[in-house]
Amino acid sequence: SGAQTTPRWTIPQGAAEEKNPLPVNAATLAGGRKFYEQKCQNCHGPQGKGDGPDADKKYAETMDLTAAARAARNADGQVFYKIWNGRLNPKMPAFSEQLTREQAWAIVAYVQSLRQK
Repeated sequence: SGAQTTPRWTIPQGAAEEKNPLPVNAATLAGGRKFYEQKCQNCHGPQGKGDGPDADKKYAETMDLTAAARAARNADGQVFYKIWNGRLNPKMPAFSEQLTREQAWAIVAYVQSLRQK
């Protein structure tokens, strides 16, 4: 029932269409994983299932980065926008102060690799 009440992200048109400038290869994925472990894992969990120690349980379903249905709605540009800008409700920190754009794009590549096809 929590899914209906979760506010949707508002992503500007141009941002949603942005493409990852990094090649998705082993080096990019390894870097993305390292930054994910530092910045994202506490909430999103080690496998991206939304079950990290700092996760808000009532949003666990929307925090699951592996869900195939939601993955289809989250192109690279949308994922980058979320990492970069964050939001207040439900809370997700903005990482634009803590990461370079390249580091954030590496996280995008890694997160996209977690998704169930």
